[in-house]
Amino acid sequence: MCSADELIGVALRMLELELVTGSFGNVSCRRDDRILITPSGLDYRSMQPEDLVSLDAFGEVIEGRLMPSSEFRLHIAVYTQIPEVQAIVHTHSPCAVRCAETVSEISLLEEVSAGPPVPVSPFALAGSHELADRAAGLLVERRTKAVILQGHGVVGVGQDLEEALAVCLAVERAAARALP
Repeated sequence: MCSADELIGVALRMLELELVTGSFGNVSCRRDDRILITPSGLDYRSMQPEDLVSLDAFGEVIEGRLMPSSEFRLHIAVYTQIPEVQAIVHTHSPCAVRCAETVSEISLLEEVSAGPPVPVSPFALAGSHELADRAAGLLVERRTKAVILQGHGVVGVGQDLEEALAVCLAVERAAARALP
């Protein structure tokens, strides 16, 4: 089970690795029957454990004084469709976003976390049910640990926060190599 400090630490590392800017992107993990997720619009550098939001399996706020990330539907869809996933990192990785404009998938062959090629999900509005359903559906269908959201970013999943972040970083590195 992840801690609030671990979740904030991964959010900060995502920022340091330049996988996001400002308060873009989001991070979540399972905690028993709840989902702990970063709040909407709060800069990671000022985030405190009490700022995190706890959701039930339907996306209803159980605990928290702030609004959950606008992408909470994405997190709920992934956790619902892939019960073994324990953590999700959603970045706005610049190379992956640019690469997704011209390719339908990215190979991770040179990465430590090599697995099936990472698919690109067609564009859908941020925060929408359509985006959530497409991303979760591709993760299930392609049996991969990541999906690139066209014009948006990367979703990486794992057994813990470190794995989910490592997956996102691997996708960004592979995308950087694939760019002309």
